[in-house]
Amino acid sequence: MRKQGQLQKQPLSAVLSNGNTIFGRLLTIDASHLVLKDTRDHQHHIALSDLYEVVYDDGKGVVPPSRHTTL
Repeated sequence: MRKQGQLQKQPLSAVLSNGNTIFGRLLTIDASHLVLKDTRDHQHHIALSDLYEVVYDDGKGVVPPSRHTTL
């Protein structure tokens, strides 16, 4: 949650544990949920326990090393 200010209103993709991805802008986040607003103005309330990762462009243009040793 420490990057909440940086991510607020920024386009990002929330990748869920079941493989689904939701693209939108972060509205709020707390200890258990985050809320995204998609391009159709629908809000998506996502439990952090259902979240696999959040993908966004940090503007640095650098790809971090993979967490996966097989890649």
